[in-house]
Amino acid sequence: MQRHDDNPPGAQIASLAPLQRAALAAAGGGVIVGAASLALARAPLPALTAAAFFGTVALVALGFFAQLRPRPPFGAANAITLCRAALIAVVAGYAVDPPPAEDNDWWIAALLAGATLLLDGADGWTARRRGLATAFGARFDMETDALAALVLSLALWRADRTGAWIVAVGALRYFFLIAGWAFAAMRWPLPPSQRRRIVAALQAALLTICLVPVLPVWAAPVLGGGALAMTALSFLIDTYWLLRRHGIRA
Repeated sequence: MQRHDDNPPGAQIASLAPLQRAALAAAGGGVIVGAASLALARAPLPALTAAAFFGTVALVALGFFAQLRPRPPFGAANAITLCRAALIAVVAGYAVDPPPAEDNDWWIAALLAGATLLLDGADGWTARRRGLATAFGARFDMETDALAALVLSLALWRADRTGAWIVAVGALRYFFLIAGWAFAAMRWPLPPSQRRRIVAALQAALLTICLVPVLPVWAAPVLGGGALAMTALSFLIDTYWLLRRHGIRA
């Protein structure tokens, strides 16, 4: 007699705990991103890096989302942000195992970074248009921006377009978070700022342009220096506002 399973695969997956479903989604996405990176870079190390990078980002993001109570729909906006993380994960493979500085493979990295930049405004616009804007979505978007800046700055350094100082562009966000562990004033929320959004967009655009392999030798240090200067100034303004308003308390 043929035996029928009372729990088809879809039902079995749906019955899993939220964190287990998040882990499955992260693993599946990581495999897809790793395969795409392998096809582009034709080397195992970038593919493994891309898969691990995306899997980690997806697992953390989906894990936090699964703990929300009440839990809103994940929505198209967060899916777009997750796609941006996938694109940046592939660029991370270039940072780990960089082609020669003038290699045409850097065009692919620049196009991926450019696509990430174009999608940056799409997630927030989609959330607002559909009435699904959430604190989780805003934070997910912001942290994806920060990771993109770090990955792009690492890729520029590893491609020998600039000195190691360019990594500070992406690292400033994490220095700011570390300062929050040391000083209570740095942990207070900042008010919304159009200046912050403009600086983040210009920073990403400049770092993306610096990846283009046909730029003259002087261009990447100049453009990267501009990105570092305005990013540092923006963080200094926010730090001054927090310390002035809340004082310095450990």
